[in-house]
This record gives sequence, C-alpha cells and structure tokens, in this order.
Amino acid sequence: MKRTLLFVLALLVAASGGLLAQSSNQARPVTETMYIKPKRNMDDKLEAGLKAHNEKFHPDGPYRAAIRKVNYGSKEGWYVWLMGPTDYASLDSRPDKGAHDEDWNKNVDPYIEEYGSTSLFEFDDKYSFGREIMIQSGHYDAWSVTVKPGQMDQFNQLIMSMKKTFESMGNRAFLTYRNMVHTRGGADVALLFSYTNMADWGSDWKLKDAYEKLYGPGSWQLMFKTWDTCVEDYDEELRSFVK
Repeated sequence: MKRTLLFVLALLVAASGGLLAQSSNQARPVTETMYIKPKRNMDDKLEAGLKAHNEKFHPDGPYRAAIRKVNYGSKEGWYVWLMGPTDYASLDSRPDKGAHDEDWNKNVDPYIEEYGSTSLFEFDDKYSFGREIMIQSGHYDAWSVTVKPGQMDQFNQLIMSMKKTFESMGNRAFLTYRNMVHTRGGADVALLFSYTNMADWGSDWKLKDAYEKLYGPGSWQLMFKTWDTCVEDYDEELRSFVK
C-alpha cells in the first residue's frame, strides 16, 4: 500500500469474524480483545493451545473466539485473542471458571510470556464496508486512532468518505470500531482495511483515483488536511488471521 494511504487511514485491534450489521436502535456488537506475548520459540505451541481451547469453549455463538498474529508494528510477534462479536449481557455469563480456566491454565498459559491490554470495541456498521471481504482476505492493516478533542464529528465525516470510496471500489474491506474503554493515551477509533499478502499491501490501491472520482479533483489533498486537523496520532499493526 502506498505510504500516502498509510498516512491517511488508521486502525487497531481486532477484526473478528461474524460481525453483524445493526440498525440505529440496536446495540452494536462488541468484541473483546486481549494481547498475548508468547514465550521465546513457543509460538506453535501457543497457537495449538489457543486453537484447542477455542474449539472446546468458544466454538460459536456469543462466546466465539479467534486469533490474530501481529506481523509488523510495535507489538510484532504478539497475538491478539478475540471474543465476539457478542453483547454486553453475554460478557456477564462468559465461560471463565471450572473446566474453562483449568484448560487455559494447563494448555495456554504455560506458553505465555506476558499478557497485554484487554479492550472492548464496538463495531460501527454505518462507517464500514466489506465484512465478508475481510474474512476472505486473511490479512488486515489495523490502525488505532486518537482523535483530537472536539473533532470527532469531522473525523466521522472523513471516515464516511473513505467508507464510500472503498464501497465504490468493491474489492477491499474498510471496517470501523469504537473503543469503549478509555485509557490514558489510548485510541478512540480502530480502522481496519484488508489485503491478501504483502505484495498486495505494497501495491498502488488506486484510492486517490477512486476518491476523486466521487468527490472531485483536489479532494484527496483536502482529505489529508482534514486528517491533520482532527487526528492527534495513530498506531499501526499489520495482522494475519490464525486459522
């Protein structure tokens, strides 16, 4: 992907399977994300333990879990364990005792060097396109975006224009999540966009052409200025699905 795109777009955490479109009067589906750092040379054993645990205790429904690996970024080599999409009520009755915890402690925890942050992200269907494309791609660029105070409305207008651009192209996903647990210095919004491999990631996606086809000549540069106006900072990770 061209670096101009990387400067404009942003996102974190955690594309999970089975995202549900929600109407405005329905609660948005929420996904829990947890960073996990494997012990040295224990990646394969950790993956095997996580897969077996998920198949036994989180196969489907509101407790469905998945695994992503961070291939590039400040947490390169870490994993992200995801549970969801689910709802808040289901978080109160999640499997977390007895056989569930015994299995985790026996088959997963021995291969973990460090536990990172745990977060909750709501999927925002209004500002998203291509959930099925994301699942098929197997990879995504995740940006955690910190929005400047008082600039969320303008930021929402920006990501709506990007969503419509991705929708007009029709070949890549653009997903938006809202961070529901505020932490000092943490992100407000996570944006995810799909790619199939590193050659694809490094190619020209023709986003500028698609954007200016919708919004007119010069609109791409104006979008850069809007980004500078409303975004404080961002953090990027390239992730892959662990299947």
